[in-house]
Amino acid sequence: MTITETRPATGQEQNSRHFDVIIVGAGISGVGTAYHLTRQCPDKSFTVLEELKSFGGTWLTHRYPGIRSDSDLYTFGYRFKPWIGAPIATAEEILSYMGEVIDENDLARHIRYQHKIISANWSDKNNLWTLEVIRRDTGERLRFTTNFLWMCQGYYRHEKGYTPEWDGMENFRGRIVHPQQWPEDLDYKGKRVIVIGSGATAATIVPAMAQDCAHITVLQRSPTYFIPARNENKLADQWRSLPERAQVPGRRTAWSPGRLPRPCR
Repeated sequence: MTITETRPATGQEQNSRHFDVIIVGAGISGVGTAYHLTRQCPDKSFTVLEELKSFGGTWLTHRYPGIRSDSDLYTFGYRFKPWIGAPIATAEEILSYMGEVIDENDLARHIRYQHKIISANWSDKNNLWTLEVIRRDTGERLRFTTNFLWMCQGYYRHEKGYTPEWDGMENFRGRIVHPQQWPEDLDYKGKRVIVIGSGATAATIVPAMAQDCAHITVLQRSPTYFIPARNENKLADQWRSLPERAQVPGRRTAWSPGRLPRPCR
């Protein structure tokens, strides 16, 4: 699997294009949505607009030490492509998995990378969305129209994570780093580090940094409890050993093909 850096323009690409559906974002949700549209709505035209240079969203943007999923991939992954690795996966493994989905289902032709949406306006008169877009690689301004705008961009501001403004921050003689913009040149070996927060990011980053720091402290507002456990799911492993069409009484198997609630009209 190779990560495509950018989608080259084709001879058919024009400054203004119309699609039945426009998907915003080529992360885990956007890629899954594109797959379902090809299966459930084959007659509908669509494109995926992605601001970044490649697919992946969160798993491409975040590059801090130890980055991995904070939920199991059996439920986080796609029903149409069952996850067969360890339940908790690294960002690299998730990107590889998404790349396989794109390659196996010919989705790359639908994705337009480095396309940043400047504005999106709805017209009651025309029942139409109009999107003003700029290509970050060429600076070209484009216009797209669509009948259905499907937002799969997630909840991160990828360009800059939120950092509170605390009194006295300007007097701190050390370095303040947000994990969303992790510097490639950051050397924390032998340093004393404070991590503010005890959520999923802290649970990932603290163990990865601890072996190199002189000392690392987690500063939290509310107590959080962690239980050391093996990265495995015995029930999922047992199910995987069953024949593909084996049924759990009263339920479909976890890997039965997923479908949209209703076909497109």
